[in-house]
Amino acid sequence: MPASSRVTFEPVEGAAELFDPAFTDYLATLHDRFDARVARLRARRAEMLADALQHGKPPATPAPSEATRGDWKVPPVPADLRKPGIEISGPCSITSMFINALNPGPEGERAEGDLDDDEDSGGHRLVDTVRAAHNRLAAVNRELQFTDTERKREYKIAPGELPFFMHRERGLHLDESDMRVDGRPVNAAILGTALTLFYAGRAQAGRGQGIYFYLPKLESADEAAFYRELFDASRERLPFLGAATIRAVVLVESLPCVYEMEEMLWALGPYAAGLNAARWDLKASIFEYVMTDPKSVWPDRFGVDIKTTPFIANIFRRLVAICLKRGAVPIGGMATALPNPDPEVNRVAGESIRKDKEWRRRRASSAAGSRTSST
Repeated sequence: MPASSRVTFEPVEGAAELFDPAFTDYLATLHDRFDARVARLRARRAEMLADALQHGKPPATPAPSEATRGDWKVPPVPADLRKPGIEISGPCSITSMFINALNPGPEGERAEGDLDDDEDSGGHRLVDTVRAAHNRLAAVNRELQFTDTERKREYKIAPGELPFFMHRERGLHLDESDMRVDGRPVNAAILGTALTLFYAGRAQAGRGQGIYFYLPKLESADEAAFYRELFDASRERLPFLGAATIRAVVLVESLPCVYEMEEMLWALGPYAAGLNAARWDLKASIFEYVMTDPKSVWPDRFGVDIKTTPFIANIFRRLVAICLKRGAVPIGGMATALPNPDPEVNRVAGESIRKDKEWRRRRASSAAGSRTSST
């Protein structure tokens, strides 16, 4: 049966243009190969959480393995990802915001990188993922533009070098109910990754650009291995990816992930690039795993801060140490202050961001010094 007849989707704006027979054939191949795998990974997540909540056995450090022994390194990290600088984030499905993120700010400087997000800041609807795919492709081709008829404002990409793109898709825990193969919902991570590789990825490969992903909400090395196989399968299926650079950075935003950072880099193999120190999602995940423990009572989570809370700080010290050990890039977490019309609000937010980044710089320098002195 042709794949195009197996795949059905809701007629949202822009979908028919993307979901042509070539793409749906590729998507159906990935669904057939990985759908059962995703179900097993989700079941393992449920088991880990049940062990913590019902049996008092929270996640812990795995036994030593090949991943934690020896002097292996990740492949050389592309220069884009080694640049120190600001990486701006925002929903790539909201065209005006995506263009603003790619353009210079009020002082005339562009961010080094752009996290074009279809996860935390996305709408989690098929129409959002479709629009994100169109916008990513148009951005790579420098054709992205938008007219806000209500505000009578035009948005266009300004001349000059664009930030590098960091694509973030929805996580393994989500399905896209508005797109199905043989009547079964497609996993949202598979759909988003497939769309990006098939469209924006093709354009990036043609321009000699690296295709970079952030991997959200991972909880085990087995899940990182899933992405390695997903990238491998896509290379096999899509000839234009054969010589392309595909690299991934793990977002450390779950408690189980904290204990398997090194194992995740190992599991990603040729696609491993680094680890990103998340904050809000990590704290939420810790809550989830300790909520039945009467000894784990937290203050307001706004007071649980990397600069003041030792166990949070130690997680990120370990993240930096692992990256230095394995040749990966450690990336600081997101500062979530938003622009505000009130200058005083902006001043306070800016000072908070400055203190946060200065703390990270001091800790990274300290970790690097310790690593040098111990080798």
